[in-house]
Amino acid sequence: MKILRAAIIILLVMCIFIGVHSFLMNKMGKSLGAKNDEVFRLASAENWETVRFKLEGIRQEWEKYSIWASLTISTEDIEQLEISLAQAEAFADLEEKTNFFGEFIMFSKLVNHIPHREGFHIEEIL
Repeated sequence: MKILRAAIIILLVMCIFIGVHSFLMNKMGKSLGAKNDEVFRLASAENWETVRFKLEGIRQEWEKYSIWASLTISTEDIEQLEISLAQAEAFADLEEKTNFFGEFIMFSKLVNHIPHREGFHIEEIL
């Protein structure tokens, strides 16, 4: 009987962990996605001062979620994401519009991919 209770508690803890992880990854994807769209708009208008400010906000938000995301996302994927963001910031500092868009699109694609890969979706069960 004790083994059954222990198994149920472990299963419950795992379900809670999966639910919290899925919720946080979806929240991160939506939040960073909205901020990315705003940065695209600002960069198209060549408002580089505001772009740099928004990129700093994106970096801070990513750092907040990266600890949780690193539990299930491979180190290689996290490094690609952080490299793309750092290069986008460097190109924003240089006001290189073409190169900035190339790197920032890569960053955006990586961020948008995380909720789909790490989240829990009902379609996967059916």
